Amino acid sequence: MSDYKRLVSYIYEYVDGEKRESIGFVKVNARDGVCKIRIHMRGFYTKGQEPYRVYVFLQKRERLSGLLLGELESRNGALEWSGITESENLMNGGFGLGDSQGIYVEGEDHVYAARWDDFPVDVESFTPIRRSVRQTVDESSGRDASEEEERPEAVQAAEIALEAAAQEIQQPEEMLETGEETEEERCKKHDSRGEQWKYLENRFPVMRYVDGGGAVISSIRLDSKSLTRVPRDKWELGNNSFLLHGLYQYRHLLILRRQVEDEVSYYIGIPGVYNDREQVMASMFGFQEFRMLKEPGARQGSFGYWCRTLK
Repeated sequence: MSDYKRLVSYIYEYVDGEKRESIGFVKVNARDGVCKIRIHMRGFYTKGQEPYRVYVFLQKRERLSGLLLGELESRNGALEWSGITESENLMNGGFGLGDSQGIYVEGEDHVYAARWDDFPVDVESFTPIRRSVRQTVDESSGRDASEEEERPEAVQAAEIALEAAAQEIQQPEEMLETGEETEEERCKKHDSRGEQWKYLENRFPVMRYVDGGGAVISSIRLDSKSLTRVPRDKWELGNNSFLLHGLYQYRHLLILRRQVEDEVSYYIGIPGVYNDREQVMASMFGFQEFRMLKEPGARQGSFGYWCRTLK
């Protein structure tokens, strides 16, 4: 029998630290290691208003430490967020659903919160997590905090920029192929890649820069919403476990085009943080290269992309 957990809590507005009226709800469903979270609040954004940010929090001594989930979106006259993550490693933060105690929402001088047990929340003690959540959990359990490195600022910035998907990621078809190709087949596939790139280039923003080797790198960022707009015959994304893991954690991937003079190559990039363990896992699934966009080299704790050549 699968491990199943369901939580439903009301979200309340807090004014000067005091709990006021209910303004929405949060639903959590966890099964087989996958946690689905949905947040719904009354309200809408006015022109120029900054989006509200939502966090999942845990208690550490007298402080609430919050891990960013994303930004609420305006949908059908309400503010909503929904996403999927691992039950034992929420948003790759190092703690699980069982360690968490609720959600916290802030923006435009307004604060909202919900606890799984529906008790009042000490919102004035809330602090966004600025380093590894694992470090926070280890400190609370008595482990030496110096054992863990601080989370790189690049990762924090990337998390803030991530968009929460409103629907589950659909697993695409297998991209790995077996057998040898003829020169003619390779040429046809290369031409096909060029056509596929043009399709994406005409529909999504493209970022370009020159890397340390003088190559022109063009990249297209596809989040889980964008992927539903890309026909499978326009780009083969692959039923690859490492790829899908990156999508679940960071909610996006990159399609990259590298050009040096007349030589063009294409890559798929999966977001991640460079360390020895991840390097081994990435290599097992064909992602041999780690790229830090606009920065040379790869170092421990750096945020970047695990890349695999699309042949």
